[in-house]
Amino acid sequence: MKFGSARLVFKDKGQTETLTIANLDCQHPTISLRSGRRRLGHGELFTLHLTSAEPIELIDFTLEAQVDAPGKMLVNGFQSWSQSRELSAGARLPRLFAPSRLLLAPYGDYHLARYSGKKGRFHSWSWTAFTTGDNWLLLASANEDQGYTKFTAALPPGKLSIRRDCRGQVTGGYPLLQLYIGQGREQEVWDEFVSLLSRGGEARRCTGWTSWYNYYTKINEEIIRDNLQALSATGHPFDLFQIDDGWQDAIGDWLQVNSKFPSGLAPLARGIRLKGYRPGLWLAPFICTAKSRLWRENYDWVLKDEKGRPVKAGWNPGWDGWFYAMDFYAPGFQTWLRQVFSTVFKQWGFQMVKLDFLYAVALRPHHGRCRGRIMAEAMEFLRQVCGENYILGCGVPLAQSAGRVEYCRIGADVAPFWEDRFLAAINYRERVSTINSLYSTLHRQMLDRRFFRNDPDVFILRDGTRGVNENKLNLHQRHTLFFLNNLLGGLVFFSDNVGEYTPKQKKQLAEMFPGEETEVTNLVSRDDVYTIEFRGAGREYVALANLSRRPLRQQLPPGRWFHPELQVAAGAVDLEPYQTLCLAKVQAKPGPYILGSSGHIYPGAQVESFTQAGEGWTLTLKAHSAPHSRVWIALPDSSKELQVNGQIFPVREEAEIPWVII
Repeated sequence: MKFGSARLVFKDKGQTETLTIANLDCQHPTISLRSGRRRLGHGELFTLHLTSAEPIELIDFTLEAQVDAPGKMLVNGFQSWSQSRELSAGARLPRLFAPSRLLLAPYGDYHLARYSGKKGRFHSWSWTAFTTGDNWLLLASANEDQGYTKFTAALPPGKLSIRRDCRGQVTGGYPLLQLYIGQGREQEVWDEFVSLLSRGGEARRCTGWTSWYNYYTKINEEIIRDNLQALSATGHPFDLFQIDDGWQDAIGDWLQVNSKFPSGLAPLARGIRLKGYRPGLWLAPFICTAKSRLWRENYDWVLKDEKGRPVKAGWNPGWDGWFYAMDFYAPGFQTWLRQVFSTVFKQWGFQMVKLDFLYAVALRPHHGRCRGRIMAEAMEFLRQVCGENYILGCGVPLAQSAGRVEYCRIGADVAPFWEDRFLAAINYRERVSTINSLYSTLHRQMLDRRFFRNDPDVFILRDGTRGVNENKLNLHQRHTLFFLNNLLGGLVFFSDNVGEYTPKQKKQLAEMFPGEETEVTNLVSRDDVYTIEFRGAGREYVALANLSRRPLRQQLPPGRWFHPELQVAAGAVDLEPYQTLCLAKVQAKPGPYILGSSGHIYPGAQVESFTQAGEGWTLTLKAHSAPHSRVWIALPDSSKELQVNGQIFPVREEAEIPWVII
């Protein structure tokens, strides 16, 4: 990678100046640049620091570079909901349909970035990677707290612009870039990059229930209690139970509970704790609507533009239309927020908050700070006021959330359908869509346990009734969402009322237990087909996910692999449209050994131990294993039967490897 010229735009004593910099050598009487390179195991940390004799107001900084012709570019979206995926040189990043900008622009980067719509012209926020096979060239900003970093590329020929969104920052010294440049396998370069940040996601993996994706704002006290009872009756070891949007009087009025909850929220939180779950509550602390008490009584807290008009943060028909951003630095606002969180945690008894629409706090630079710095300071404030309670961040730029939240949404909202064709046609990257969410789940999987625990959003297994909570996902789509969320999520939520599940759906739900931490060792994508190699429960696995609408034959990694329907497979397997298969690697041993199982999403993961006991063998399953689990045990010798747990099982010899099924 080679650096070229740079351009700095700033205001000094009210006058706008543009400074062109060649070879990082700044020729200016009052401004100087200092660059540095620190060698690392897989690359280097490149730094570029600005110093000014007097404070100046920054407007823009761009550094040109050249990368060797890559195969694909990882395009990271602006915030939680913005689509992230790998794109090849022949793909496009199309423009948002112009008439929709008024309503949709605040949700993404449409006010910050230029979309050319041309083939091979992409931009990525905070990090990007250029990939050829399993070789990664990772470029990642190690200091996003001082401003967003945007990577804009032209493929081919590999031209790259690295831009710091520093507009509005008043400073006498400023880190223009702290850029990690690493080359190698995906996991090793990401590990090295994150080691520079001194923060990551150490929270434990959690599962739970949230009200939003079944009831949306139409929740009430009875619905919450009914679902709490149904969830508890399953006996599954869920961790969290979260009440989402619909409990408050208005957006912004976080101290006023509406009439649908006549007992208030404290009794509900107490009831959730008594069932053994951690209670959670949804808030959107940085927005309000014009019908809220907050707007009427504290209009000076609403963020204004340069003409004194309130800044629109988005439009939602369920919230009376437009909603508006709050001014984080307005006198009294932070004090009021402290009161809100004190009430939620200490008086009502919640132990987790889902904090949504957080991007709104940094829609425009103000108070001498650029957007990225405002976002970082706001997130640091939230971390402090929430203390030891869990935070689930949502609708937020991810780099500023790293180390400040336990869990973070990393994709768009899922839906009870595969794709929203209209929103896809107008090129809205933050659209509610299952396939849109899954793209980000797959291409942001590396953040889990490095930045925070990933929240890939919910899975949906229910049927619903026509027109009422109806689930239009077919069975393969439901299983793919269910499987990938469990595999790649550090927080696995769902919203269905399990009391309405069919027996088959209850069995499927049981197959996510016991929950397992996994480690992705390799992820390869080709169009909409993904091969994911991972480790878990002491075994090696491969998942083949077909997100396309066409059947295909997909190659397996070398070796032999077990699936309860395919038994032992090698070479290639057939995938139906939208189907995902998970196979366990066959680990042959001299004596009887576990091939795999049914009854768990990872074949064999529920086996605790398989040990010899006298002339027989003892098989033990882990706690919370599905009652319908069946285990395949291979016999490489000429035995005709096997004694397991005191019972004799005949050997089946019709397959390549003789086995018994327990």
